[in-house]
Amino acid sequence: MEQTAKPAEAPKPKSRTMLLAVIIVVILVVVGVGAYILTRGPSTPANNGTPVSIYDGRNGATCSSAANCGFSPSTLNVKIGTNNTVTWTNNGAIPHTVTSNQTANGSLPSFNSGSGGLSSGQQYTYTFTQAGTYHYYCSFHVWMQAVVIVSS
Repeated sequence: MEQTAKPAEAPKPKSRTMLLAVIIVVILVVVGVGAYILTRGPSTPANNGTPVSIYDGRNGATCSSAANCGFSPSTLNVKIGTNNTVTWTNNGAIPHTVTSNQTANGSLPSFNSGSGGLSSGQQYTYTFTQAGTYHYYCSFHVWMQAVVIVSS
């Protein structure tokens, strides 16, 4: 007896119900993503505070005097409720601190970036909440001095 090869079965067409279900799911996903994008509101960049740069070694010099290292700006004016958060960034090569001078500041709140100092690229942020003139310095390099004047 000879066996004849069965002809290949024709693929079964997908049911209309399944196709309709897939189309509805795709439409719902697209509408959901669109609604999310439209309702999430504009993205706002993080407020890193009013910037102060800590620098050292200008023109290849070492941080051996105020001419070679310091805070920029050396005098900063801020207003409570407007720009009273200040962020210091160490743009130098060696560690520095941001330390309030309580002798000069008297009863004003104190601030300190920490005894270990800020390494290159690190930041310290402080929010001033009381009007006054705040003197500060680097505890490693005491000739590095600056002032923040806070108005209300």
